[in-house]
Amino acid sequence: MSEVATHGSGSNRTVLDKELNLLAGCAYSVTTTATPAVGSCGVQFVFKDANGDAVSRAIAGICYLSEASTGLTHNLADTSLAVLTNGALTNLGSAGPCLFTTTAAGLLGMTITAAADDYYLVFVLPGGRLLISDVCTVNSAG
Repeated sequence: MSEVATHGSGSNRTVLDKELNLLAGCAYSVTTTATPAVGSCGVQFVFKDANGDAVSRAIAGICYLSEASTGLTHNLADTSLAVLTNGALTNLGSAGPCLFTTTAAGLLGMTITAAADDYYLVFVLPGGRLLISDVCTVNSAG
C-alpha cells in the first residue's frame, strides 16, 4: 500500500530523498494557492523541496484531478476541465492521469473550470507515492 503525502494545515509529510529516485527537482510538498470565483477556481501549485523552499527549476511528473464527491480521476489534458496559466499538460491516454511540466521556476498554474464541486490535484511521485493538493473549490454559477 502506497503512503500518501498531503500538504495542508499540519498535514505535510516529508519523504526521504532515496524514495524519490533520480528525478531532478522532484517535489517533496506542494502549496496550493487558490482564489475561488463563481464558476471557477484559480490555482497556483508551488513545488517545494525537503527544506520547504520553492523549487526554482522545471520539474515534470504525472498528475490527475480528483473529484471529492465521487473519487473519480480526470485527465486534465484530455478534457476542458482546466485552463493553464503556468506550465504544460500532455495527454497520456483517453482517460486517467496526464504528464505535467512546470515553468522554469517550478510553477504550475491553472483555472479549474469543471462542474461545481471540490477537487484535488493529485501528483504521482516516483515509487507510487501521492502528493495531494489542498482542496480546490469550484463554486456554483450565479
